[in-house]
Amino acid sequence: MTDKIIIKNTQYADSRTAPDDLTKDKLYTATMNHIQDVEKGMDWFAEKIHEAGLKHDYTKMDTFDEVYAPSVLSGHTDDSFKQGKWYQRHITEERHHVNDNAHSDVDLVDIIEHLVDVTLSGLGRAGYVSSKYSDISPDLLYRAYWNSIHKLKSIVEIDNEDLEG
Repeated sequence: MTDKIIIKNTQYADSRTAPDDLTKDKLYTATMNHIQDVEKGMDWFAEKIHEAGLKHDYTKMDTFDEVYAPSVLSGHTDDSFKQGKWYQRHITEERHHVNDNAHSDVDLVDIIEHLVDVTLSGLGRAGYVSSKYSDISPDLLYRAYWNSIHKLKSIVEIDNEDLEG
């Protein structure tokens, strides 16, 4: 998938933005275009979520024998484990550890990967989801929301051809 979304100019899809020559046909065409444009945006987010899933925890696997397995098997937990070189790389390179290292451009894809990670790891490892790992601040959600809007805006191009359908 490309990181460019071409949408139609849909000013005729709403009475607040439509020029004075709005007709039922123009409204219909612009509304259908809007629906298709939203589908493109949703597809883009779905692809980003899919990509995040494909590369999830790659820092565990790319040095499994040399670093990750020995770190885990050493018996270190919590603070001592988190101070280790591998864990610091893990939370720096991978975007889903939003509580330990939220990137300045954290987005909703990162939040969703975090949500899925803490839910499935909690259930799979302990049988429950711990708020210790799953709670995130409203400020972080707000920042991820707006960063997502800015990312989406940055890849959208508006096709102004055929405004009237």
